Amino acid sequence: MYTVVPGNQAVTVETRTVALPALEHALYGAVVYPPLSLLQQPLLANHQPLYSDVDWSAAQKVPGVVKCVAQQNFLAVLAAQETTAKQAKALVRVSWVGAASQAPAFNDAEGYSWDASVDNGLAWSVAQYEHETLHVWLSTAYPHQLRDELMVLASLPAERIQIYQSVEPLTEAYDEAVQAAVLALQVKQPVVMRAESGLQTIKLVSLASESGAWESNVVPGLGTSVAAKLLGWQTKDKQGVQLATEYVGDRRYNHAQWLAPVGAQRDYAAALTFAAESDFDESLRTHGVDPLQERLVQVQDERGRRLIQRAAEQAGWVNDDGIAYTPKKQNHGYGFAYVKAYDYEQKPAQAVWSAWAVELALDTQSQQLSLQKVTVAFDSDQHIPQSDVQQTQIKHRISQWAGKLLGHSAGLEERAAQASDSTSSPQPVGTDIQVVNQSALVGQALAWSATAELPAAAAIANAVKDATQVRLHHAPLDLSLATQRWAIATQAKAKSSKRWLGWLAGAASAAAGLLVVASPWRPAIPPVPRIDTSIFSDIAIERGRLVALAGDCMVCHTADGQATNAGGLALDTPFGKIFTTNITPDPETGIGAWSYKAFERAMRDGIHRDGSHLYPAFPYTSYAKLSDEDLQSLYAYLMTQEPVHAPNKPHELGFPFNFRPALAGWNTLFHTDRQAYQYDEGQTELWNRGAYLVNSSGHCMACHSPRNSLGGEKKGKYFLAGGEVDGWEAPALNALATADVPWTEEALYTYLRTGQSVQHGVAAGPMGPIIEGLAELPEYDVRAMSHYLLNLQGRAESVAAEPQIAAANVQLQQVEQQAQTQLTDVWLMPGRSIYEGACMVCHDSQSGPALFGARPSLAVNTSIQSDSPDNLIQVILHGITRPSSPALGNMPAFKHSLNNQQMEDLLHYLRKQYAPDKKPWENIQTKVQSIRQQPGHL
Repeated sequence: MYTVVPGNQAVTVETRTVALPALEHALYGAVVYPPLSLLQQPLLANHQPLYSDVDWSAAQKVPGVVKCVAQQNFLAVLAAQETTAKQAKALVRVSWVGAASQAPAFNDAEGYSWDASVDNGLAWSVAQYEHETLHVWLSTAYPHQLRDELMVLASLPAERIQIYQSVEPLTEAYDEAVQAAVLALQVKQPVVMRAESGLQTIKLVSLASESGAWESNVVPGLGTSVAAKLLGWQTKDKQGVQLATEYVGDRRYNHAQWLAPVGAQRDYAAALTFAAESDFDESLRTHGVDPLQERLVQVQDERGRRLIQRAAEQAGWVNDDGIAYTPKKQNHGYGFAYVKAYDYEQKPAQAVWSAWAVELALDTQSQQLSLQKVTVAFDSDQHIPQSDVQQTQIKHRISQWAGKLLGHSAGLEERAAQASDSTSSPQPVGTDIQVVNQSALVGQALAWSATAELPAAAAIANAVKDATQVRLHHAPLDLSLATQRWAIATQAKAKSSKRWLGWLAGAASAAAGLLVVASPWRPAIPPVPRIDTSIFSDIAIERGRLVALAGDCMVCHTADGQATNAGGLALDTPFGKIFTTNITPDPETGIGAWSYKAFERAMRDGIHRDGSHLYPAFPYTSYAKLSDEDLQSLYAYLMTQEPVHAPNKPHELGFPFNFRPALAGWNTLFHTDRQAYQYDEGQTELWNRGAYLVNSSGHCMACHSPRNSLGGEKKGKYFLAGGEVDGWEAPALNALATADVPWTEEALYTYLRTGQSVQHGVAAGPMGPIIEGLAELPEYDVRAMSHYLLNLQGRAESVAAEPQIAAANVQLQQVEQQAQTQLTDVWLMPGRSIYEGACMVCHDSQSGPALFGARPSLAVNTSIQSDSPDNLIQVILHGITRPSSPALGNMPAFKHSLNNQQMEDLLHYLRKQYAPDKKPWENIQTKVQSIRQQPGHL
């Protein structure tokens, strides 16, 4: 629901709620943006166009396109389907005037990065121009600024612009709202605009040639929407949050890759503060200088210096003479960060000073870091009456923000120890939060500002560095990464005189581990009478839900029409039929009596609570690489779900495969690595994050790597080289960049996120439900997976995305044009008439508007290009009954419409028409008959 935003800022928002308009006849827009180099330039005199020519012909031929809009420099496509609009946009050819040559790729190998989003959803907005009034539905923090901008762009008075604010906070959609509004003025239907990407990563690299200067991959923003500038209007007022810390120098955008939308300027300020304060700390520690004392030297602003001193005093970081210093204590870390900024989002603009002092402890036994104390001092000119409630609210805000910075784990105040028995997850540690409210007015306190949160990430990262000697370069911060790298470094520093002892211990440990793995019988772990789920925080449970989605727990452990996670789904393997088990917290038939220790053993070793071996159809060989925190969160999530009493079905396996003790030998051969993922120091954090997800929870190799005769995954050159699952071909992932139309990171991200890539096709079969799960993961994670899969061996430097995307679109257009040219022998093939009768209405780009969702191009369909026809036969016979996204639409099954001969004719035609350079498929009728007997895949 939405509430009406009044025209007068002083008036309270009306409580009347309104709903979205009916969207069954809505249009979807896609904007054609000019190169970033043109957007950065000042507005041209007389609103001269940024382009010399625009060719809409290819886009207008895409069925479903309703209108192509050219209004000054604002170019866009309107279509009946969102995917159609995006496909048509990719075919628009624009000759931009004066665009700078492509800048060298941004090299972030030594820099810092920041996820520019705190939520997961894509920004979106709806607009409709009706009865001479413009209606706009969205979620925004700047509704009055939006109305002022729309008054200029639409030439409408304020009373004829109705803005409806979402009751629930959603992703900031200011830019999307302006685009939707501009396009809604062109048509009668509602217009929906959705961001093409929700989360971007801000990257910053220090420029050694200039003191305090930074190179960024993002331009902070224009102060108005991008659409407004393209339409010739830009405000002169300062916008966003701008840093004024003395030792933070100029910013450069020579290698910028994207433009921050309205509302994201604060993200840029947070990223710059994280980078600058981390780099300041790193440089001084390297030269043996106390970073806290040096701040007091370099900060000339008197209010800032007083604030730093007050924060140090409150934290207890002063000696007997009152001189501030950074403490030293074994297995502890102390980090400080400071910022001065001007917040132009406040009216009037506010100057804000903030200092954070963080103390954390390193447990060398469990190799875990925990926040012990957080002291926050802040100052501004905005006062409110003194209140204990206000102080408590500030502490809660600090707790929640620090929790998000630690990888979306629980807020600090929620991490107080509540569990006492070792069967649960490790006990969290309470954190002392102190707030210094530097107000000089008696009886008055300072109003909290989100700007005061800017130093948090750097303060924590600096404390991590002090405790572990590991510098974290990416936020949200991954403390497990720091402790893992600390452990590796600690082990490497073992004295050479004791190396023989280390070798002996290592050999003994390996031998003991081998004996454990090879043991056909393992002791049972006693059941627990009751799991106290109150110890699990909401944030930890949500993190566990995301781990479960990434691991496809619900996909495999839910049978058709049955309760979620209650098991019973049949998995056909070369050795017989295996039924998935009940993983709900039912104490009798599920895992409700499992302690965390039993759960962890199952996930890492493949051993049931009762001591029996689990079949490796359950991919514990991958789940073993999960981090402790993810594994604990997954346990919390599963234990807080609804229990379902559903007895497990017996497997249908013949001898010797039904003899579970024999699996001990299998584990000895194929499950030798039972440790959590190890960070690769030679690769970037983005690459490592992708490697972690792909190889642990994602267990991609379980389907996409071939297996040997014993069911073990082949490694080395066979890693992700293609496999088979449920009668479907799982294509090779180790050669995506060398496909006929090479995959780009952006295309693979879009496919994993939405289930469709314009350049490659639509997800089907077992991949469909997986896409549903990936759609809910943080966008950074899906981008990391895409980056890793296209750079399996690593890459020294980033590659600019725009040229790759442009090249892929050109190749796509060439392939499409080639596919429209039919040779005589293809024209006369018997399969052509079957295609025209059964397929053409949905798949031919010349046959009219898209009627049932997406229109996948067969010219670049990976199933047609594959060496095996299996996936294409599966889709034609069984259809796609549950697409990964409802917008893609269903595909009907032709199992009962086409006989084997007709299937063979159709397949030969499709191969010859759309993959003429590929070798014809053989033994088609045999494959068709075999797949026809299969039940298909939802």
